[in-house]
Amino acid sequence: MEQHTEQRTRPRVVTIAVALWWASVIISLVAAAPGMVVSMREAGGAIIGASLGLVLVLAWSALFVWLATRMGRGSGNARLWLAIIAGLSACSTVFAIATDGVDWSFIDAVCVVVAAVLSYLPSARPFFPRDERRPRSAEPRTIGWDPTTGERIFETPPSGDRAH
Repeated sequence: MEQHTEQRTRPRVVTIAVALWWASVIISLVAAAPGMVVSMREAGGAIIGASLGLVLVLAWSALFVWLATRMGRGSGNARLWLAIIAGLSACSTVFAIATDGVDWSFIDAVCVVVAAVLSYLPSARPFFPRDERRPRSAEPRTIGWDPTTGERIFETPPSGDRAH
C-alpha cells in the first residue's frame, strides 16, 4: 500500500462544518441543562437513574464532538455518520415542529443540517480521500444447475498459464 505523505489543507467549509457541529452540541447541552438540574434535584430515590441519564447525555454529546473532530481531520466515515445523524435530526425536528411548535431543537437541527451540507460541498470533497478498493477474486460464473442433484454448474475461470 502506498503512503500519502503530502500535507492536505483543510477547506474553510469543513472548518465551518466542524464548528457548527460543536455549536450544536453546546446548544443541546445548554438547552437540556435546566431539565437535567431539575431532574437531579427531584430525583429523590431515583438518583441513580437520573445520574445514568446525565451520563448518557454527556456520552452522546462526546460522541458528536469526537465524530466532528475526526471529520475535521479528514475521516470520510465520520462525515458519513454525521450526515446520517443530521438526516435523522432533521426528520425528528420536522415532527417536533408539527406537533409542539418551534423550540431550541430547531436551531440545533439547522446547525446540524447546514454542517452536513457544507461537508459534502464540491470544495470539501478532495479533503476526504477515497479508499482504494481491494481487488476481489473472480467468482466462477454459473452456467446452469444439475437437474439431478440441484448443484451449480459453473465455468472455470480462464487461467493465464494455459497455451491456446
